[in-house]
Amino acid sequence: MKRFLQKAIPKMYGFYFNILSLFSQEKAGKLALKVFSTPRRGRISEHQIEFLNSARQQRIAFKDGLFMLYHWKGDGPTVLLNHGWESNAFRWKYLFDDLKALDYNIIAIDGPAHGNTSGTLFTAIEYSKLIKATVELYEPEVIISHSVGAMATVYNEFHHPSPSLKKLVLLGGPNSLEVIMKDYQKLLSFNKKVYTGLDKMLFKRFGYHVTEFKTENFAVNITAQTLILHEQNDRIVPVSAGREIAGKMQNVTFIETQTGGHSLHTKENTNHIIEFLKNDNS
Repeated sequence: MKRFLQKAIPKMYGFYFNILSLFSQEKAGKLALKVFSTPRRGRISEHQIEFLNSARQQRIAFKDGLFMLYHWKGDGPTVLLNHGWESNAFRWKYLFDDLKALDYNIIAIDGPAHGNTSGTLFTAIEYSKLIKATVELYEPEVIISHSVGAMATVYNEFHHPSPSLKKLVLLGGPNSLEVIMKDYQKLLSFNKKVYTGLDKMLFKRFGYHVTEFKTENFAVNITAQTLILHEQNDRIVPVSAGREIAGKMQNVTFIETQTGGHSLHTKENTNHIIEFLKNDNS
């Protein structure tokens, strides 16, 4: 029954969008974008509280309320950690001990509508605004970002280059919003009219059509040493996305990993990250 509902509910959304588009393409597109931007998971779970409480916590104002920042003090360079979709700052626990061993000054944030941050909607562009505010406060020399967090980070660097940034690590980052939206359309089975309305709403709110929003286009001016990790059999974001982004960057090491899936939570990948951070000639 649970499996049936998991398949049926998206189709019900799509059916409703299709009916609504008969009366108003704009309203159908607006609702489709809202559903797309609403995470269903990513708030703090009970088992995550102890680790997150080991940090100094700071709430910072942004448009939709307050976003949560976690700080584990160290005497070395500052590293900023940006999680992905339906996650939160706890996802970095697997990397925490290795970063502390290098005495990094560790900053992590919860994205909009995730963890302990306010809001109900999440987009890469809105997330980039929180990243920008954090970069301005702490001037990180290293940024490590996963999935949509990687897309948001690169978008922010394109519009607001970080003078302090020396090293950038992108983990399983998506490239083309069009690929993501086409998958969304297929999952919900909504029609072309709804898709066009969604595209118009995206342009109205953010200034980009679906086909124009590509991480590779925002990555072209990044000069920081960059490591891109992508698992060869990633089922969430295909490895081709990592290759495409790497192909447009100036100072990049691309590693197609063998383990970890989309999360990349394996010792192999941790070793790649730590070696990159320790190596002055990466």
